[in-house]
Amino acid sequence: MARLRAASVRPVPRVRAIVVAACSAVGLALLVSGCAPAATPVFSAPSPTPNPTSHSTHRLRVVTIGDSLMSGYGLDLGEAWPTLLADKAHVSLTSLACGGMGFVVSGDCGTPYSGLVPALAALQPDVVIVQSSSNDFGEDPDDVRAQTLTTVQEMRDAAPNAHIIGLSTIWNDDTDTPDEVATTSDDLSTAIAMVGGTFIDVGQPLAGHSAWMQDDDVHPTPRGQEAIEEAVRAKLRDAGVLS
Repeated sequence: MARLRAASVRPVPRVRAIVVAACSAVGLALLVSGCAPAATPVFSAPSPTPNPTSHSTHRLRVVTIGDSLMSGYGLDLGEAWPTLLADKAHVSLTSLACGGMGFVVSGDCGTPYSGLVPALAALQPDVVIVQSSSNDFGEDPDDVRAQTLTTVQEMRDAAPNAHIIGLSTIWNDDTDTPDEVATTSDDLSTAIAMVGGTFIDVGQPLAGHSAWMQDDDVHPTPRGQEAIEEAVRAKLRDAGVLS
């Protein structure tokens, strides 16, 4: 079924990232990690847009790691929810999201989340936000759990001073969610607790809103991305991550 984002349903998204800090360091680390063939540019780095109210203050440096819901598949550059969050919360963002990837599944970058650890080590952010993904649905549950635990520990080792935030798996507009939504979210919750981070259940902000989905019934429209951003930002504020 087209609405199930299992291993058999993975549209090929445009790979992109909004990089507002340490662009050259990220690019080098990603090439070293084998995130993509050397001849294929994976991450674009638009010029930073300074926040006029923060010239003399430290802006929270945030790295986000996730799949095509986070990278903004099918949308214009800047419409993905992490970019909206950065604009509204006035944080410095580097999004390493890549379509089709998860803790086990390799997406368009040719690697699961673990392949982004060298980039994380190069950036040394204040906050890391990683989200469990429905791309791992259909994989061996024990493997998903093991890789989630291992990868989050690698993230902690790579960025020992960062506050690691885990976000639950987001599904589409269906009001009934597969059991894997809970299991993948629980796996990440356990992994985050083991490294002293914060797990946040963002719920299902797209549920019941078919108008917020693109024609593939898998990826959100700009309005759907706004709904995700609003849910995530509210939860981050409740958790004391954002002021």
